[in-house]
Amino acid sequence: MSSYPPSQLKERPQNTKDHPESSTSEVSIGREMIIWWEKRRIIYNVIIISLSVYLIYNFWDYPWRKIVGGQTIIMDAIVFILLANLLYSLSWGLGLMSHYIFKTRGLNKTGRWVLFSLGTLISIVITDLYFVFAFDVLFAGR
Repeated sequence: MSSYPPSQLKERPQNTKDHPESSTSEVSIGREMIIWWEKRRIIYNVIIISLSVYLIYNFWDYPWRKIVGGQTIIMDAIVFILLANLLYSLSWGLGLMSHYIFKTRGLNKTGRWVLFSLGTLISIVITDLYFVFAFDVLFAGR
């Protein structure tokens, strides 16, 4: 038998994993957020890289155009994709920040899918605009 009165026994958490103030619970929520977003990074990269390659090939394929600075285009595409991935990391980074600072539980799966879809759609538009304007500058006057 325990020497604690029954009122004190109820206040002590029986399982620290289920206790809301437990650090293991916070770690598992944060870890779950990161894992969810990182599993979808592959989908995101396939979409952005495919669109970038398509846009570069589409402009390169014109027989009457000579590409000056082909190396520059490839390096710009690599830098653009790296920056897009850095911004993608903000998705789970902001979720972790809100979890630890504001004590939120993060978005549910539906909310994450909506955020993922909107973010990917915005990235597609930005990628298209970036490469169209970059090629317009490279090919201006040709």
